[in-house]
Amino acid sequence: MSSGSQLHRGNNFDCIRLIAAASVLVSHQFALHDASEPIIFGYQTLGGYAVMIFFSISGYLIAGSWVSDPNLRRFALRRLLRIWPGLLCTVLLCGLILGPLVTEVPLREYFGSVVTLKFFGTGLFVVSPFLPGVFPYSPVAYIPNGVLWTIPIELRCYIYLAVLGLLGIVTRRWVLLACLVALSVWYYGIHDAEAVFDATHTHLFEVEYATFFFSGVCLYLFRKECLSRRGKLVGSTAAVALAAIAYITGHELIAAFLLTPYLVIAFGTASYPVLRQFGRFGDMSYGVYIYAFPIQQLVIWLTPMLSIYEHFVIVVPATFVMAWLSWHFVEKIALGYKPKTPRVIVAAQGG
Repeated sequence: MSSGSQLHRGNNFDCIRLIAAASVLVSHQFALHDASEPIIFGYQTLGGYAVMIFFSISGYLIAGSWVSDPNLRRFALRRLLRIWPGLLCTVLLCGLILGPLVTEVPLREYFGSVVTLKFFGTGLFVVSPFLPGVFPYSPVAYIPNGVLWTIPIELRCYIYLAVLGLLGIVTRRWVLLACLVALSVWYYGIHDAEAVFDATHTHLFEVEYATFFFSGVCLYLFRKECLSRRGKLVGSTAAVALAAIAYITGHELIAAFLLTPYLVIAFGTASYPVLRQFGRFGDMSYGVYIYAFPIQQLVIWLTPMLSIYEHFVIVVPATFVMAWLSWHFVEKIALGYKPKTPRVIVAAQGG
């Protein structure tokens, strides 16, 4: 999803995020063909697990953005300029072009519907995914874009981080770590997220994704200890060992939480010659994430006679082209208006 400042330059984060976005596409391709999505760690689809990766990386990068310039106004503008233009663009394209093109209700009824009006509210982070008469025979009926619900959760994670920063908790990293541990113990232990899922097939995504996001935040704050060469060796061994114990004892969601943030950040902060070049054509992971679903719905609607794999052949290049266009003509232009960090702050950090 979103990226933070310049921290991802020269390392593997662009590669990881692009693979995660492609994983969401793959997962939803199965769902849109009414087939079972690949399952990771027993409690998450491949796409859901990719979102866990997104939140882990986002926490690390956004923490760096706040620590480098803890100014609420500039922080808020940077975050909004990264996620809002792309979100608004996909909402307008779905509501004004895709919807009228494929809807089975009269256009007067389509544009006069309260459902359509609520859909446009998604562009203001109030997600309502439905459009009248759109893809009524799809396994995900009436939903032109089924991924946008995660973006307000990410936005709220930014808000939580900013509030904690203003309260001075971010600078007290051990206090923040204790808060993360307490939240995790409540969600995975006392609340027993795995048992709740077994009984209801639901997650408290707001809390679940927050544990991954703030794991990334804490890894940034403890990066000197945890992400040095020796730290990565010890940390990776510990993460794998603890996750293995959780997995063997039947706690697969806990295993995902113990394993994913650390390994993703440890690998992301490394720099390999090929992988660090994944961003040379632009930061396209967000575009892949927000445009894949409507392209998949449209391709299946236009060519229902084709198989899932034939649809892949069409969807993948179409999505990447759309993501490239989104980056160069929407997202990158918007980022040009990001407020700059005052020179006095840069000088102080350099000193």
